[in-house]
Amino acid sequence: MIQKLMMRFILMLSCFFLTFNLFAQDNYPTPPVTENRLFYIQHSKNFNTYVYDANFLIPNYLSEKEPVNVYRIVYTEGGIKKPLTTFQRKLAYGIDFFKISQNMYKLKLVAYSGFQLVMKVGQDGKAFVETTVNNQTIILTRMFLKMKDGRSDFNPKLEYVLFYGFDNNGNKTSIKFVPS
Repeated sequence: MIQKLMMRFILMLSCFFLTFNLFAQDNYPTPPVTENRLFYIQHSKNFNTYVYDANFLIPNYLSEKEPVNVYRIVYTEGGIKKPLTTFQRKLAYGIDFFKISQNMYKLKLVAYSGFQLVMKVGQDGKAFVETTVNNQTIILTRMFLKMKDGRSDFNPKLEYVLFYGFDNNGNKTSIKFVPS
């Protein structure tokens, strides 16, 4: 009986790591951690990373004018931090926000408004973003965009999006979303 339980546990653990590693992006840099990090986005065209940090005016109170600070880390230029270009801000990685209540905002990525993101401030004073993908709610930590090969940067198409984060039980999770 114990051997069967142990075998099931090992099998489940193996499946988890196989699934989790299946979605991993080899050799992609991890941006330096910031105190107010919400999530970051990387894509298959290059290693450049788009970072979304909560913007607090004072502890526990988000800025109403700009609750999210968005910038990019340009690894193709040695990993320097830069603001988004106008093109990136208005058509790709920028974010629109709508205040729901004090310290709660609905966020939408300008390139794909179909993902509903909700930013909240927890009791610990830290901000986080929740989203629902394939009927699963997660606390988002990063996204990876797999772009279709052969497309120009001015007319990109997504093959799929990988969402990484934590489920409601605090377990790491990854979810693959294929746009229709």
